[in-house]
Amino acid sequence: MKMNLLLPHKQQGAVFITGLVFLVAISLLGVTAMKTSTLEERMAGNLRDRNLALQAAELGLRYAEQHIRDNDPGTNVPNPIDGVTDFDAACTNGLCYYGAGNSAPGEPGAAITDYAWTTNCTPDCPVTYTVGNTFITNGFPYIAPALPTGVLAPPTYLIEGIQKNTPGSSSARYYYRITVRAQGAQLGTVVRLQEIFRP
Repeated sequence: MKMNLLLPHKQQGAVFITGLVFLVAISLLGVTAMKTSTLEERMAGNLRDRNLALQAAELGLRYAEQHIRDNDPGTNVPNPIDGVTDFDAACTNGLCYYGAGNSAPGEPGAAITDYAWTTNCTPDCPVTYTVGNTFITNGFPYIAPALPTGVLAPPTYLIEGIQKNTPGSSSARYYYRITVRAQGAQLGTVVRLQEIFRP
């Protein structure tokens, strides 16, 4: 009888090392995918918050326009606007006026809006958006709608009066620069909108 004297081959461990390399590679891919999805979720949340702030700022603009248009003496909170009556350089009650032909004051390197908002305001400005407030223009009511969610602070705004005199005429035409500041659900999300409005 013949005996096989060949010894079995020793395993070199190549399959084990290859398997570990694949395991590490798959783990790295999984961790990267998790980090990417977390980052995308944060980005989507920030975009949503900015959109909420933008919607609130848009509501603030419409509200300020109705504040300017309001011509019914029965709806006087905030006070109806007539020309630049009740406007002053201290922006009392959120109504700013710097004089005929004068630009808004500013500081070097600072936006005019920031200057009016932080430097010229008396303690009772800017004007705050109030849900349910009613303005009436030529008999048509405007009731301020609710904000997009209950977690948003009401937007605030300033109205800067601009008086333009028509050449060859003694009549003045009034324009109003409305600046609205709205905040999202997070404190760091702030949107400012500005427009020149002529009723």
